[in-house]
Amino acid sequence: MCKDAVVFNNKPKATPLEADKEYLICACGKSKDGVFCDGSHKGTTCKPIKTVVQKTKQYHICMCKTSANFPFCDGTHSIYGDDDIKKPINSF
Repeated sequence: MCKDAVVFNNKPKATPLEADKEYLICACGKSKDGVFCDGSHKGTTCKPIKTVVQKTKQYHICMCKTSANFPFCDGTHSIYGDDDIKKPINSF
C-alpha cells in the first residue's frame, strides 16, 4: 500500500486479464481508469504493481487501493463511502 494513494472508487472493477501476460496495475488511484498504470503516480511514492495471472478470466481489481490482497479485491472497500473517493486512503 502506498502512503500517497487515493481512493479511486469504493467498489472493485471486474476486469478481464489474460493468462501469462504482464500488467502494471495502478496503486496510486490517480490513473485515468484506476485499473492500469498510466504514469499518474509520478511525483508520489507509489509504484504500479506488476501482475501476471495464470488463468484468463475476469478479476475483481481493488479500486480503493487498500486491499490486503492487492491488486485483487478483498472487500476492504466497504470501509469507504462515496465521499471518500479521490481522498487519501486510510492507513491501517
